[in-house]
Amino acid sequence: MLGDFGEDIAANYLVLQGYTIRKQKYKVKIGEIDIIATHKNILIFIEVKTRRNITYGYPAQAVNQHKQFKIIQTAQCYLAQTKQYDKNCRFDVIEIYYNSETKYNINHIKNAFEF
Repeated sequence: MLGDFGEDIAANYLVLQGYTIRKQKYKVKIGEIDIIATHKNILIFIEVKTRRNITYGYPAQAVNQHKQFKIIQTAQCYLAQTKQYDKNCRFDVIEIYYNSETKYNINHIKNAFEF
């Protein structure tokens, strides 16, 4: 599946950038977060969007206000579950432009939206 492939690409990219992956595909009743990682003492909730083309818009455009709200709610569940109430957090979006299994481009949007 294209989405799973994109998430794997994003996770590998993050590790190469010095991030530590804490969880992939974190799911609760409210929603799902693709990747939860830490970097420089910041907890980062990452939404990954993979596209073959931009016919229907750029991948990050799919992370609309409603989707952001669900991600924030899900992140709050994670923070409560792991008792990390005072942790510095941010929300990123990683766009994967997929051409083939060996050709793709990554666009990492840090601080894509806020609490």
